[in-house]
Amino acid sequence: MQRISIASLLTLLLLLHTPSRAQSLESLLADPAFTPASVGICITDVATGETLVAYNDRQAIIPASTAKVITTATALRLLGPDYRIVTTVGYTGHIDDAGTLHGNLVIRGGGDPSLGSTYGSRPTDDFVNRVVEAVRSHPIRAIEGCIEVDDSRFAGPAVSPKWMLEDVIWDYGTGCHAFSYRDNRLQVELKYNGHRYEVTGINPARRFHVATHLVPGEREEVTVTHTGNRYTVTGTIPRHRSTYRLDLAIERPDSLFLQELNERLQLAGIPVGGAPLSAGRGTETTLLDSPSDSLACLVRSLNVRSDNLYAESLLRLIALTASPRGSASKGIETIRRYWQPLGADSLELFLYDGSGLARNNKVSARYLARVLTAAARDPQTGDTFVRSLPRAGREGSVASFMRNSRLPGELRLKSGSMSDVHAYAGYYTTPAGHRYAIVLLFNNYTCTRAQLKQKIAVWLTSTLSKKR
Repeated sequence: MQRISIASLLTLLLLLHTPSRAQSLESLLADPAFTPASVGICITDVATGETLVAYNDRQAIIPASTAKVITTATALRLLGPDYRIVTTVGYTGHIDDAGTLHGNLVIRGGGDPSLGSTYGSRPTDDFVNRVVEAVRSHPIRAIEGCIEVDDSRFAGPAVSPKWMLEDVIWDYGTGCHAFSYRDNRLQVELKYNGHRYEVTGINPARRFHVATHLVPGEREEVTVTHTGNRYTVTGTIPRHRSTYRLDLAIERPDSLFLQELNERLQLAGIPVGGAPLSAGRGTETTLLDSPSDSLACLVRSLNVRSDNLYAESLLRLIALTASPRGSASKGIETIRRYWQPLGADSLELFLYDGSGLARNNKVSARYLARVLTAAARDPQTGDTFVRSLPRAGREGSVASFMRNSRLPGELRLKSGSMSDVHAYAGYYTTPAGHRYAIVLLFNNYTCTRAQLKQKIAVWLTSTLSKKR
């Protein structure tokens, strides 16, 4: 029998198993997993605008959450990284000598998705605390009228009609309002008691009722219905799960806030009448202007966590740059007009929301690459936008992707995924500082998502490691 030296065997194993070995685009696409797939690929040199790698780059393909790079790049360019969304608190009528407000307390939503958010820089109860303090210090000792939330800055619908009905009950499919609060989300903690899953915690507490009929089963099949603040959960949870958490959408975040604020004012000894008064409705005195974190911070949080509510709010704020009220349709129209002169052909964009949740959304790899290229070049917002994308192998939904990559530079990618869809859009920056825009769109592949990620990682490593 012919002998093979240990050195030769090691060399052979390295050739077979080293992920960074050269792989052409042709060999990647020849994989049987992509035979029925729609694939769009575009890699562009940001400095020159030259397209270096392209495959099917003008076909419109479902982008999933990579659509968020369009929304966030547009918002930064139109509004600026230092822009802050302001929620205003004021009152109508007048305050008499005893401190009674003969009028109404009015909260005007400005479109800030981070009020009471778990992901903001402030405590979740910061806004309600500031409202109570503003009322006390003015000073107001009683409110004869009611508390009103003005939600009119955004036009409907709050939920895209293109979203799937099964998505809108969950927190990632919650409606977008000019006044959002606590991420428009209800969290329900469940625990198996030996027979079924019982509710052990609800946040926010005391304001919602959840009836559960969940039992152990072979797979996770959960159905949620609701009427107002009453939710009913049925279905099965895999048997090995002793605890379970539901993140559900809240239909009326303004109602949740009003309940909290009324309770806090009562505790502070400030009674609220409850019936609206017409007195002084023509004039309004400002008590408090509450700004959000900077747009740069909101965009960074949005892109790392892939937050749909934040994205939908930014889409409507984009609309406000060209329209008196913020609507999704006006935001999309503004986006199409804005990027067209910068080389992104609007014929290759079919957009129905700002988050990418709608399966009707379709965009070409070339369109995304043109947006990424133009966004990175902008001297005012380019660096902010690039840094808003999560670092592959370290953050967000790409925390595990290419974690052990030997690429010498920095890879920042926004991922997108839904059933039969997986995509990436972002940048690779070499150690020398040369930057490339990367777009990879895959629909209807036949391998597992984990296998697809590995195939992409091998090809990207091979392709990008050659860049200097």
